[in-house]
Amino acid sequence: MSSELVLAIDNSLDFLNLALAADGRLIEERHCRPSRPSSEVLPLLVSALLDSHGCSPRDLSLLVVSLGPGSFTGIRVALAFAKGVSSAVGLPLVGVPTLDVLARPLVGVTSSSICPLVDAKKGEVFFAQYQVEKGTLRRMTDYEAAGPEDVARKLVRPTLVFGSGVRLCEPVLSGLEGITLVTDGHQRILGESLLRLGTERYREGAPGVVKPVYGRKSEAEIKFHLTVT
Repeated sequence: MSSELVLAIDNSLDFLNLALAADGRLIEERHCRPSRPSSEVLPLLVSALLDSHGCSPRDLSLLVVSLGPGSFTGIRVALAFAKGVSSAVGLPLVGVPTLDVLARPLVGVTSSSICPLVDAKKGEVFFAQYQVEKGTLRRMTDYEAAGPEDVARKLVRPTLVFGSGVRLCEPVLSGLEGITLVTDGHQRILGESLLRLGTERYREGAPGVVKPVYGRKSEAEIKFHLTVT
């Protein structure tokens, strides 16, 4: 195929998301919550998406994958699969942090800082803060995990707060001056946002080494004093 085909994969949150674009235009986006382990269904779903448009991994020009933070297992499954495909067919691979993707659709909504919150379980959220500058995002903080009280203390104000972690933090953040909570929507990864960010970063010369962004240590690291990379 002559089109520049880009496939995006996100498995960092509650849904498994796939998106396919040709020459910068979104062709199709699919998402599901698999009843079987994502390691089993991801290859099948990718194959089905590509087959439905008459192409194969060898027709792709670029592969984009979300890096987390989010589900440790989901992140590692998607990365392992993406790296395997990339190596097998000589396909460029670029990774984009999940919080960056969540923040992207809010660029045109506000001119203040924005902060996506992802439910990290155990009474914490993953978060990072971004400043909207001339239609682009600039990340101001590291990706980290914290409880609601710490989030409230660290937030730069005014800021727009949204995502799956809002429910956990709402009792603490609600009513605080300079904090606007979005309690409906903006909780899921948009395949088009992942595609666009990945393509932009590839053209900007994003690093070739794609590493997960975990946000905090896994259970295995804590229990067995390991370092997972």
